[in-house]
Amino acid sequence: MSLFYCLFFCVFYKNEGLVEFIRALIFKLDANKKIDRLLEYLDIYGIDKIRRVGEQINSIVYHMVFYQAVDDKLRVVYASIFRKLRFIQMRDKDALHFLNQRDYELIKLSFDKYTAKINLG
Repeated sequence: MSLFYCLFFCVFYKNEGLVEFIRALIFKLDANKKIDRLLEYLDIYGIDKIRRVGEQINSIVYHMVFYQAVDDKLRVVYASIFRKLRFIQMRDKDALHFLNQRDYELIKLSFDKYTAKINLG
């Protein structure tokens, strides 16, 4: 998953040259659904549209990375995304993770943002 995060941060910081380098590396590896989906979004929408706040694809990509970062327990990643989004959709296990980690900063921030709970079954 490290290439997934590298690819996301290349988009986040608009480094198009590095995106193409990582793309070449990814094609030499086994397929990964999330990485392939992120590359598909890059091909369809481009870096500028994915980075543009207010675009639906921006929210989709940020939430995809946010959920993966919470699952991988990468606070640096999910906290930076959490601060960027105005509206966040949290899963039950995301909220539980914040509570179990006693991450009071993000818990407080979740009350300041437009937070919605989603059921993923």
